[in-house]
Amino acid sequence: MGNIKRRMNNLIVIENGLLTNYMLDEKLKWEVGRISKDNIPDIELHLATISRKHGYFQNMDGEWFYVDRYGKNGTVYNGRKLTPGLKGKKKAILLKGGDVLVFGGGETAIINNKTVWTVFLEYTYDEPWRIADTKEMEELVFRDGMPENEECYPVKGTVIMKETGMAIYMGDVTYLVGDI
Repeated sequence: MGNIKRRMNNLIVIENGLLTNYMLDEKLKWEVGRISKDNIPDIELHLATISRKHGYFQNMDGEWFYVDRYGKNGTVYNGRKLTPGLKGKKKAILLKGGDVLVFGGGETAIINNKTVWTVFLEYTYDEPWRIADTKEMEELVFRDGMPENEECYPVKGTVIMKETGMAIYMGDVTYLVGDI
């Protein structure tokens, strides 16, 4: 399998089991929100837990940031709920590869059919994502790269990044790209 990896900032979005890859470097600003007759954001989400104008990703001087608009159901960034700054000011979050944002999950990053899971990546693969059915597996253990006798039992939203490929474990399914 070809695993040609190239530098390109992108956002992987998983909503209702559908994975979409947005190549962020194609424009400077990406609005995120729930689609409605009056609102067509760049990253169109459909769940009722997502605000129409949930937030946006923006490139500033070559760095990518996420700015949340603090909607009712919130955003969780790397396990922390985003909150406004002093006097309610919006805070720009500097993104780095592997950062996870969960939209619409309230105070926690529970991943279910009412939330949207995303990961920011600084590279992409020149091949399509594959889906592995992990629903019937009683136990899923990742050992690659772990010290001998240690194992990793993943939880939903676990991202495994290797030089040759990547996996996103979401419970019933695991998304794979490259040689992993």
